[in-house]
Amino acid sequence: MDIKKVIEQNIDTIKKLRKKINVNAELSFKEFNTQKIILDFLKDLDINTKVLASTGVVSTLNAGRECIALRADMDALPVNGIAHACGHDYHMAIVLGTALILKKIGFPNAVKFIFQPGEESGGGGALPMIKEGVLENPRVKYIIGFHVWPNVPVGCIEVAVGASMASVDDLHISFIGSGGHAATPHLCKNPMYPAMEFIQSMNIQSRIENNPLDSHIITFSSIQCGNAPNVISDKCEVLGTVRTFNDKLRKKLYEDIVKNSRLCAEKYGCNVDLNYDFQYPPLISNEPLTNKFINFTKTLIGEDKVLPLEKSFAAEDFAYFAQKVPSVHFRLGIAANDKGIHPLHSPNFDASEEAILNGIYIIVNFILNMEKELKS
Repeated sequence: MDIKKVIEQNIDTIKKLRKKINVNAELSFKEFNTQKIILDFLKDLDINTKVLASTGVVSTLNAGRECIALRADMDALPVNGIAHACGHDYHMAIVLGTALILKKIGFPNAVKFIFQPGEESGGGGALPMIKEGVLENPRVKYIIGFHVWPNVPVGCIEVAVGASMASVDDLHISFIGSGGHAATPHLCKNPMYPAMEFIQSMNIQSRIENNPLDSHIITFSSIQCGNAPNVISDKCEVLGTVRTFNDKLRKKLYEDIVKNSRLCAEKYGCNVDLNYDFQYPPLISNEPLTNKFINFTKTLIGEDKVLPLEKSFAAEDFAYFAQKVPSVHFRLGIAANDKGIHPLHSPNFDASEEAILNGIYIIVNFILNMEKELKS
């Protein structure tokens, strides 16, 4: 069967669907119109659907004890009002298009389509969907994720074994002292001093104690303390973010921050209140599955079009799925002519619609290639 021809025969329907999703862009966990568009499309295909995590959707083609799953994120961003400035409309169109093509060609095995809300929010929608059983009944044996990627040419993908996106943890530290008149600092406990020493000590320690080949970032983005030249505040607040590709290092950096913040506070006679928000883990693609995907796509689209990827310190809550199930996550090229050259989250973000066909073509063929492993 000529899969590309089947996709070409249906591509106008899928492109129109993408545009409909695009003009109904909605923020995290408010994707009610988007959810309805997805539900209506899948019901027209006579594919079973279920609502999870309030605005999420899971749909399963065919019955079976085990299945392969494909995930798309649903939410938009507060950019130019509300817009799909991260390409999630393309993700949904490609996953819905994959469902359409597999249905049309009579694919016999179970495939699960996961439409996840809230990827752009702090907590994300992946974990709530997992807790509500999205990976069960049928049990997900493998899961595929992807993201459209600027400046990668249409027709190409980027993919690699291991970590591709970082963990993300945010910190909010309050150093609490005793304020007073700036002319009598000896009568005060100035919380700015432990804050400054803490920032400096962490910047030094993180460089000298950790393997430089094990990449990480500690960024202190804000320090706020007082608002007058003659007043010592009783509180100094430090904000920052920590990102790594390694869970062991992630834990160590947290422990270092806890220890150093306390030591610095005690040195200056202050107290410290640390609010450390563990958010997404690093996104790590499974080695055996990803190697299968790489070898297969090189044969399918050409070795020169399957490119290595550069790790990104941005985060992606597909990482929660990848912790539970062997996964592959790849980047889909969207650059052609003057399209797909602006960064993700930019108000000028756009993409070549030709990427839709390429995404469906790669995913459908990989699922067909995995057919024997999907039989239950």
